[in-house]
Amino acid sequence: MSYQVIARKYRPQVFDEVVGQRLITETLKNAILQNRVAHGYIFSGARGVGKTSTARILAKSLNCLQGLTLTPCGECPSCREIAAGNSLDVFEIDAASNRGIDEIRELRETVRYLPARDRYKVFIIDEVHMLTTEAFNALLKTLEEPPPRSLFILATTEPHKLPATIQSRCQHFAFRLLDYAEIYARLEQVCAAEKIQADEGALGALAQAAEGSLRDALSLLDQVIAACGEQLEESRVRQLLGVVPVRLLREMTEAIHAADARRVLELVSQLAAEGYELAHFCGEYTRYVRNLMVAKSCGGESPLLQVPNDERQGLRELAELFSQEDLARFFQILLRTEGELRYSLEPRFHLEMGLLKLVHAGKLASLESLLGELHSAALGEKASVTPRSAGAPSPAPPAPRKAQESASSQPPPTSTAAAPARPYALPAEAAPPVMEDSRLASIKALLFESKKLLSSCLDHLSGWRFENGEVRFLFAKNASFYAELVRSREQLETLRSACTQVLGQPVKIYVTLEEQEGRPVRARPDARERAGRDPAVEAFQKKFDCTLVDVKDLSQE
Repeated sequence: MSYQVIARKYRPQVFDEVVGQRLITETLKNAILQNRVAHGYIFSGARGVGKTSTARILAKSLNCLQGLTLTPCGECPSCREIAAGNSLDVFEIDAASNRGIDEIRELRETVRYLPARDRYKVFIIDEVHMLTTEAFNALLKTLEEPPPRSLFILATTEPHKLPATIQSRCQHFAFRLLDYAEIYARLEQVCAAEKIQADEGALGALAQAAEGSLRDALSLLDQVIAACGEQLEESRVRQLLGVVPVRLLREMTEAIHAADARRVLELVSQLAAEGYELAHFCGEYTRYVRNLMVAKSCGGESPLLQVPNDERQGLRELAELFSQEDLARFFQILLRTEGELRYSLEPRFHLEMGLLKLVHAGKLASLESLLGELHSAALGEKASVTPRSAGAPSPAPPAPRKAQESASSQPPPTSTAAAPARPYALPAEAAPPVMEDSRLASIKALLFESKKLLSSCLDHLSGWRFENGEVRFLFAKNASFYAELVRSREQLETLRSACTQVLGQPVKIYVTLEEQEGRPVRARPDARERAGRDPAVEAFQKKFDCTLVDVKDLSQE
């Protein structure tokens, strides 16, 4: 008798042997027990996850000589013929090579007759998405109203290519990819049955290389058994599969952490000299960085780490060398490099440049930190040029954190009891002092958290003053639009509440134009002049040693 490969020898023969698809098998078992088997099913999913095997088991459960059963005997003529693929009443059709309308017409003629021996006539159409449009149209009526005692099972790896009219006539079951633990456990069972001695690293390399397909894992196991005999060692298995040793991945990570560009380039040269495919290495290293990110975020014992147990400690130790932000940045760079390698004429150069980016990524400052430095510099400069009032300062009432930050470098407001109230209006020759008052800044910051529109309207103030429990907000004539927005009942109530909270006492709100106060309307400085006096702009120029070239006034658009 000719040799039977492991993938066929250990093919599931009953529902309980199907790995990783328990929800689907339980549903089919219940349908058999309740005698509610549908006339059409769609089994979709990646290759090697059990679609055709489940279809055969369903056919055997319906046609076994023991009757409708969840555990076909496997000994009767019907079970043996279905397992061998030569049953008279179970037809397995390859739609990739029988995709035309003539083949479907022949199928329609066949389905009209009752089964020759078994209870059901079962049609298993593999890769059904390969059928032509005309063939699908010819199959529609048969799927909608099939003859009694007939069953259609459509298997496909691309269910989105099936017409909606076909999908609506069938029950759809989506087979998922198997995870690392499920494939590893099945490989252990097969090795024990075949009396093969395999260490954990060897089986782990096979489970990772299968990428969710159990049939691929069993085929790879057959291949390494043929090469290594009855003793499977990790190093030999990884060499046969072209999988990069974990040692090299760890050394690469340590060199990146040490910012040792020379060692990184030497490791790339070693990979090329030993014949490893560089694009494959990039994918392996991307997976390794992903595992580091999981170990950093979830811990080394997390089930999300799909690696052998002896690798978990090493991943945990390496993950402590990096922050989550660093690993996320590494992952993004590697994904981009892997995509570029697919179309590169010089993959080694692209890989080297991608890895050197990882070496220098630790030197990059985040945008948040740069903005924080600019903000601190702007506040520091503002505090150094703003003279403090001669009066005794009175502490402002508690304000939100954002307001406190924006006002932390401002002079404390002068107590109304210690000095007479004065209007905060724009002088004719100085920069707008309205932004120099910490209380107004606190009011705007408090409003910004809930009423951004109202807060932005206050940016167009020409002045404000607070005396005798009254707060007056002054707008120039050309800013009357913003004054009208603030005057609405809802906005005034919100503004009054914010002023009460910041100023520490109940207040009345008045919104007026400057002409009504008897003061001339001061011409607003142009955009370039205002930008040149802005502390944040000055801090930015000092930080990056640059000059102001052009200014666009967005408020005029």
